[in-house]
Amino acid sequence: MTNKRKVLGQYPTPIWVSDALVARHFSDLDENDIVIDPACGPGSFLSAIPDHVPAVGIEIDAAIADEARQTGRHIITGDFQQVQLDFQPTVIIGNPPFNMKTVDGFLHRAHKLLPDGGRVGFILPAYAFQTAARVAGYANEWSLMQEMIPRNIYPGLSLPLVFAMFSKDRRRTMLGFALYREATDVQALPQRYREVMSSSAGPVWKMVVEEAMKRLGGKASVTDLYAEIEGERPTSTKFWREAIRRTLRRYAESFEPIGHGLYRIAI
Repeated sequence: MTNKRKVLGQYPTPIWVSDALVARHFSDLDENDIVIDPACGPGSFLSAIPDHVPAVGIEIDAAIADEARQTGRHIITGDFQQVQLDFQPTVIIGNPPFNMKTVDGFLHRAHKLLPDGGRVGFILPAYAFQTAARVAGYANEWSLMQEMIPRNIYPGLSLPLVFAMFSKDRRRTMLGFALYREATDVQALPQRYREVMSSSAGPVWKMVVEEAMKRLGGKASVTDLYAEIEGERPTSTKFWREAIRRTLRRYAESFEPIGHGLYRIAI
């Protein structure tokens, strides 16, 4: 691998890897699909797409684009984020440069281009998903799935790798991501409740509800509890709302119902 490619975060994918990933995740491709590889390099993924499926490569490096033309596929020289296209792809697949600004730019353009039901499959460094806020941002637009793949498919690479699927649909499912939505919600709560939730001295949600109810004068509706605990930073998933309802039911000896949806701290 040339130093130039290392600097650009370019790691050409071995053809057997491309073949295996296409067979595993895109075995349903047919002549009605149009596939784009947005950073096609010498054309590994293009070679893995069945001949009867239309596929186009885009490559910013003119010399490497010439290499990719040996696959027999149409190659556009340019930046995927900016090139003009006169067709709508249904699938975008490849190995983008390991630079998160570029990856995010690719995903932004992909979401604009793809129809509902369109899919993106990218080889990515695992750090692409290391923070809850980043993943939550992706999950606002995509259903997500990831699985680990071996880093030594690229000689000399020391980064853990994943193959990630982004599906443009309304389900917003997350497969292979544990606690990301919850962590995002917790981090958005007011500091006093984040501090309570970091404590190890007792049932955490019971402590949170008690603290909120005390701040509300010893009694509160469920709606008031939501507003108090959420504070001024509304979150999109609100997993903790169910946790509040469950806590009120579970600790009936501590939270006495005094009306429809109204509770007070038991005396």
